Amino acid sequence: MLVVTAAALVGGVFTGAQTATADPNNDAVKKLNELSRQAEATSEAANTAKIDLDAKLAAQRDAEKTVLADEAVAKAARMAVSTYQVDVNKAMVAAYMGGTTSGYGAVLTSNSPQNLIDQLSVQRTVGGEMRSRMDSYRAAQTSADEAEQRSRDAAEAARVAAEQAKNVRASLQAKQSQLQVQIAVVKSQYNTLSPGQRAQLAAPAPVPRRPRRSRARPATHPSR
Repeated sequence: MLVVTAAALVGGVFTGAQTATADPNNDAVKKLNELSRQAEATSEAANTAKIDLDAKLAAQRDAEKTVLADEAVAKAARMAVSTYQVDVNKAMVAAYMGGTTSGYGAVLTSNSPQNLIDQLSVQRTVGGEMRSRMDSYRAAQTSADEAEQRSRDAAEAARVAAEQAKNVRASLQAKQSQLQVQIAVVKSQYNTLSPGQRAQLAAPAPVPRRPRRSRARPATHPSR
């Protein structure tokens, strides 16, 4: 990894280079140390970006699974409405052909007042049950369609977030590559130095001495 290379360069080859005497060669060493510091920070950011990307990709996969599940529920709800609508249509056709679609038809086909009451009651009951059942199917379909749309929206948001995370990671990886090239260039400059120049750069700067404080002499009193 780039961070390992940078740490090795800073900790091994250029120990103490920051305190060397200022000259063009020392400037190159300082530049390399700065590049190494940037490389380490970029590597840490890239690792964090990878963790973030993995989490967003996992969220995207979960969202896509939810879409598939909601699509199946919505499809089943639409199929139930369609199937029951066919049954309703058949019942309506049969009732029409049998002359039982209205109270007038029931009057014509009934042979007694009680029979008329029974026919009308059955028609109202069957019609009410069919309407109630159809309303229930349609409500289920509406709910399933809304859930499907919500899951699609969530999946799209997860996809966008994952794409943004990919772009961030790619940008950091590109920066890592650029820093690695720059480090190689500066290191090649260092390799052209003579052993004496390298030793001078690696030598720590002398620690400045603190000025000594003069002790105050006791005052002398003139003899009386």
